[in-house]
Amino acid sequence: MKDRAQRVLVITARPDDEAPVFGATIATLVQRGTELIVLTCSNSSATEDVDASARVILGITAHHVLRNDDGHQFSSVTARDLAADLAAAITSIKPDVVVSYASSASGSNRESEARLVHEATAHATELAGVPFYTASSVPVDRGVAVSTSTAIAFKRRAMEIYDDEVPVGESVSTPPEYLCRFRRRAVVIGERSRFERVVLALASMAVGALVGLVLTAVHQSAITLFGARVPWGIIAAVALTTALILGLRLIYDTRIAPGFASLGVLLMSAVLATAMPGGTILIPGNVSGYVWTFAPVLIVLLVVGWPRVNRQASTPSRDNIELNSPVKGADNS
Repeated sequence: MKDRAQRVLVITARPDDEAPVFGATIATLVQRGTELIVLTCSNSSATEDVDASARVILGITAHHVLRNDDGHQFSSVTARDLAADLAAAITSIKPDVVVSYASSASGSNRESEARLVHEATAHATELAGVPFYTASSVPVDRGVAVSTSTAIAFKRRAMEIYDDEVPVGESVSTPPEYLCRFRRRAVVIGERSRFERVVLALASMAVGALVGLVLTAVHQSAITLFGARVPWGIIAAVALTTALILGLRLIYDTRIAPGFASLGVLLMSAVLATAMPGGTILIPGNVSGYVWTFAPVLIVLLVVGWPRVNRQASTPSRDNIELNSPVKGADNS
């Protein structure tokens, strides 16, 4: 899977925030072929036709409404109550990433509603185990500007329908409270730069080669315990190789790091399998030698080739929140 998310859920308070706050973000994701779903907490019957026209311009094809109450829920609903409904939606939709308002200065005309939805979405994504990013029409620290001319053009066309004067630039960032928890994820709008990918690949290969060198040297080691020979060398070699490749796959959530680390291990093992000067053979034709020859290959095929599984809420949490799933039977516009 690529570093960029494949399915993105955008959560808004009302439909008339979709273009002003998230327009360029939505247009960028749609142009890249991302499966985009927009969930609106409340409808706006007064601007229903205008909102529908703006969605057509931005390319939104999957749109759900949490409650058709013209925003009345915002006068009484708490963030925790709203989070329960949003968590149910996230669990049902199973997005790779959720995007909603920034915690402050979101750019929405209804800042209090935006803060409420932000707080609820933050709690819901934590419950569902899905990364949470924020989008705003106001520049933010540690943000990535969504400023491609095509995306801005689509947003400007959508905004012309509303005849409003709002900033057309947007920024995307990770909320500070989630920076540590989700720092291994690439920002939803961008990918790692080419330089970062090259450095990551080379560093991973170097680490893999070093591990392959050390483990090849010790894989024949054994000790005798209670009269039985214990081949601790090959056991440690297989365990450490698995830990290295699996750890890199989990940490970076990409195949670049584990793939090149695996390449380093395999290349070093292949080089050392040949006879050394003086006739020394580091990988002889015995049981440990054969295991060390084929085990890393199997580990690579399983760990690197394993499909990415979206982390969802635990079973008890799902049972509690799916009862009021707001997306069951929702219409696609």
